[in-house]
Amino acid sequence: MAEQVAATLGLDSVVIVDIPDASQASQQMGRAALSLVGRQARAGMRIGLSWSRTLDSAAAFTPALPRCTIVQLAGALRLESHRPSSEIFTRLGQDPAVSMVRLPAPLLVTEAGTADDLRALPEISGTLAAADDLDLAVVSVASWAEGLSSVWEKCSPAQRQAGIDDGAIAEVSGRLFAADGSDVTTIDDRVIAVTLDQLRRATTTVGVARGAERARAVRAACAAGILDIAIIDRALADEILAEAAGPGAPAAEPSEVAPSSAEPSEAASAAAEESR
Repeated sequence: MAEQVAATLGLDSVVIVDIPDASQASQQMGRAALSLVGRQARAGMRIGLSWSRTLDSAAAFTPALPRCTIVQLAGALRLESHRPSSEIFTRLGQDPAVSMVRLPAPLLVTEAGTADDLRALPEISGTLAAADDLDLAVVSVASWAEGLSSVWEKCSPAQRQAGIDDGAIAEVSGRLFAADGSDVTTIDDRVIAVTLDQLRRATTTVGVARGAERARAVRAACAAGILDIAIIDRALADEILAEAAGPGAPAAEPSEVAPSSAEPSEAASAAAEESR
């Protein structure tokens, strides 16, 4: 199934994670992403990680890495639904082999002027510039809709609707884009994070997403040219294949789904190896 989804999306490879316990979904997806980072990492690499609730929930499973540089691609958001935390970056910073480049700013601020002032600070501009030359980047792919995006939660109703009116259906690290992959700049002036162009220039970009309702967002991210590998759950994989096959098509066989330990299938692992 992983190869079928990858072919449908035009990606190098796909990792499908089985989630038997919905209460542990974020952690299991985060573990799968960190496991992939551990397998892909090589000495001397520059690896970008964007803050997300998914990665942070799996911070306890941060792998030991070879000597490399980790660049924080987006700051944490203070959300009513989630206690603010950047434990993933704290743990990585404690690894003696890791040179940690932190982004000491929130992902989204209220005023464009505030964002301009923060981006002008050397410690922030330097981190943002470090995202220009990434060997590996890991981001979460969200839908621009209620309950499906952390950034949506931080925007006003007028800003949410403005994004929709401008064509946004998806979001990655605060950057909006349309179904055809084109950039939507509605809130760009208030975002302090990696840009879509920087993700396009990365050697390998990994997108993490779960839930059938994010199928359009994942397809849009592929159209935007910002993904090489996707880590998704079974429900999302099924939806992507169902939409590609059209109504009345038979369901995909479940035999190639990754086990509940959040490790990828052998086929997906091999494909990920080939993309290095």
